[in-house]
Amino acid sequence: MDFDPTGLVGRDRELGELAMFLDKAASDGATVLLTGEPGVGKTALLDTTAELALAKGTRVVRGSGVEYETDISFAGLHQLVAALPYELGRLPPSMREALEVALGLGVGPAPSRITVLNAALSLFEEAAKEQPLLLVVDDLHVVDHASRSVVGFVARRLGGRRIGLIGAQRAESGEPLRATGLTEVEIGPLNDADALRLLSRRFAHLPPRVLSTVAREAQGNPLALLEFAGSTSVSGDRNGSGAGWASGPGRDVRALYGARVERLPQRTRDLLLLAVLEGSGDIGVLEVAGGPDGLGSLAPAERDHLVMVAENGRTVRFRHPLVRSAVVDGSTGEQRRSAHRRLADALADQPERRGDHLARATTVPDEAVAAVIESAARSSLRRGDADGAVVRMRRAAELSPDRADRRRRMSQAAYIAVWITGHLETSHEIMREVRGDPAARSLSAAAAAGYLVLVTEGDADTAHALLMKAIEQAPAPSGPPHGELETALFTLTIVSEFSGRREHWQPLVDVLARFPEASPAAAMSLGRIHHDLGSVTDDTLRRLDEEISRLKGRTDADVVVRTALAASYFDRLPGCREAVSRVIRDGGAVGASMPALVFAALDDLYAGRLQASADAAAELIALCEETGYHLFAQGGHYVAAMAAAQRGDLDACHEHCGNLRDWSGPRRLRRLENHAHQALARAALGAADFETAYRHATAICAPGTLPPFNHEAVLSAPDLVEAAVGSGRHTEALRHADAIRDAGVGRLSSRLALCAATITAMTSAPEAMAERFEEALALPGIEQWPFEAGRAHLAYGERLRRQGLNRDARTQLTAARGLFEELGARPWEDRAAAELRATGMTRTSRGKAGEALTPQELEVARLAATGLSNPRIASRLFLSPRTVSSHLYRVFPKLGITSRAELRDALEALPPEPPAGL
Repeated sequence: MDFDPTGLVGRDRELGELAMFLDKAASDGATVLLTGEPGVGKTALLDTTAELALAKGTRVVRGSGVEYETDISFAGLHQLVAALPYELGRLPPSMREALEVALGLGVGPAPSRITVLNAALSLFEEAAKEQPLLLVVDDLHVVDHASRSVVGFVARRLGGRRIGLIGAQRAESGEPLRATGLTEVEIGPLNDADALRLLSRRFAHLPPRVLSTVAREAQGNPLALLEFAGSTSVSGDRNGSGAGWASGPGRDVRALYGARVERLPQRTRDLLLLAVLEGSGDIGVLEVAGGPDGLGSLAPAERDHLVMVAENGRTVRFRHPLVRSAVVDGSTGEQRRSAHRRLADALADQPERRGDHLARATTVPDEAVAAVIESAARSSLRRGDADGAVVRMRRAAELSPDRADRRRRMSQAAYIAVWITGHLETSHEIMREVRGDPAARSLSAAAAAGYLVLVTEGDADTAHALLMKAIEQAPAPSGPPHGELETALFTLTIVSEFSGRREHWQPLVDVLARFPEASPAAAMSLGRIHHDLGSVTDDTLRRLDEEISRLKGRTDADVVVRTALAASYFDRLPGCREAVSRVIRDGGAVGASMPALVFAALDDLYAGRLQASADAAAELIALCEETGYHLFAQGGHYVAAMAAAQRGDLDACHEHCGNLRDWSGPRRLRRLENHAHQALARAALGAADFETAYRHATAICAPGTLPPFNHEAVLSAPDLVEAAVGSGRHTEALRHADAIRDAGVGRLSSRLALCAATITAMTSAPEAMAERFEEALALPGIEQWPFEAGRAHLAYGERLRRQGLNRDARTQLTAARGLFEELGARPWEDRAAAELRATGMTRTSRGKAGEALTPQELEVARLAATGLSNPRIASRLFLSPRTVSSHLYRVFPKLGITSRAELRDALEALPPEPPAGL
């Protein structure tokens, strides 16, 4: 089928480029972005490209930005998805539900932004299975932010797919879209010859002098050329002087469209206004909102070529964006409000869109309307549109007749802005307005103000005072706290955690004592965890594991961050990693992404991925500096300091610790001060500077004590005990080991179990030492914690060497050196190597790899690979534990490994034994 793009004059170059674009898109995917001033012909080129695509057998799906919907997330995507109902139904349920929830067409857990982006791409791939697909998006400069992110995401991933994406935006819009991957084509004005040729073709009846004047005044803008000349033709002024195009507002194309709209019947103008404000061009909605026989009123606008109805009869599209502007400009405020009310009635089954129209239709406080808009805001939050939730909640507050409701809604908008979206200035702006209200402060206001002052200024005193006053004045609930009270208690818990001072955490503990047990991620549970880690019950751990398992289907940033916070105290961050990563990648949750980055960095640190943890810490620090969330930057400095301490980069460690102490010291944030002491103690231990390490470790807590609201007292316990032993303070070391054992923290996670068992072994009597270390190294799951395992091997080897058991010591020290080498923990590797040299072993002794194992060595290795300790292996084989250790000492270098954790894989890699008798 041939296609002749008649009517486009002077666009041969552009049409040639667009034809090549379509050919490439149909075979391998392609993108193009048309830019230029209003009226230069971008929409005409989009239309022509769409017609050419249809002629080539390509399916076309169109959408357009609407300036009245720029604050409605995914409004633009809604238009594209609505055109593909069959393909939407063929998507996997998880993807279909993500799109339906994001677009307000369904209910369910809020999908993350990345989930929606991937689902949209999959939908377009599905649509392109049977024939190539062209996505056409006009007016990108007024497409909502969320939909623009879809455009960019899809554009960057079209290679190898039979999908084309073409968009258009105004050159002066200030919205840079080059980074989205669209290839830009600038559309300029027509030259003088082409302008005259266009006018002569369309307006042959006008004198050449008039055409020349029109061409000069329109400055090559095709829309202006046609509309100015058309206005002159209609006015009958063939001399070009009069009230037509030549003077006044007639020279404004928008005004000319306004004049054409003004000539339409009132019912037609009313229907056009509904179409503009509805945004998507959905004929079904217009039919309901327009009333009986309403659609018949479109005919005059169709005949005047102001609008077009799609061939399928489902949508109406304006000829040009300026027509929409002219329709709105020609309406009164009351007419617009009336149109919004009718649209709200027509959209009763879509709560967010209904709320948006009610918000625009209402001018005086109305609680019924405010409640609908608040419900729409919560719906937005559930589907991951935090920005939309803030906008809607603020509007709900504006329409609240009761001042208490108004404060509550404004404060909730402020809290969402600071906690999830990361819009500090928006939150400050809202709170300034709330503070201007002389009435008593609400729980929501206290939570928002307290969180703001904590994360930006680190002012725990002010935050605590605000929150405690509001909580004490709030009525006590009959069951577990929820809603505003839960939010306030959660914020108070965070304040008390960073403060670490008794005057802050004791009032919180007293308040929490009034309430029953709640979910592990609730404020009550988090507060109790902070207060006394060892008191956490097995049932709480079981329920926490269940909460973590459900994170796979949860994308609510608030739920993910709270659950990960609880998980971080029990070494369960690996189970949260996928959900935490979604929060980090989701551009709509910048505020929540900062604590999420802390958890990702900690997960990497604990797992021994030191470079990854340092990279995440650097990203966090940069993001906090950019956004003003100074408190979370300290979390980045802590992780960076710990990674540097373990890698032996003492300058970097001291620099990060200096930042921590300089910021937290004047604010008396004890937890951050403890973070600095912990990193400095770890760095000193790597250098075997036990006195310095002891000084920093005991700044966190005194030997033999585990103070409440001091998690670092548990985490740094191995540092304190090792520093005490190394500096000759055996009584203090034993006292602290007893405190850790009595607290029962070893049952909370495999890492804490390994730390507690290592501490016990380090302080055991010489005759029990080997058995205690063997028990520690036989604990299940310790391979997840390579640094802690390396410390246990190192401590074991050191004590064996000091007892003169050099051959046994070498086995442990070799394992320690290998683990630290893999981690890049250079000072700790050097410590192990120094101990090995003291046993008389040199690095070359590891060069026995490839030697065959003796039968007894093979048997010992197999039993060790099952997880049995040396004493248990000895008992089974009727050997001494020392002999077992000696066999393993010889086995490791022969197999080319450095730890028991590698035994199973190494044994499986051995060649099969020859059959007996050969």
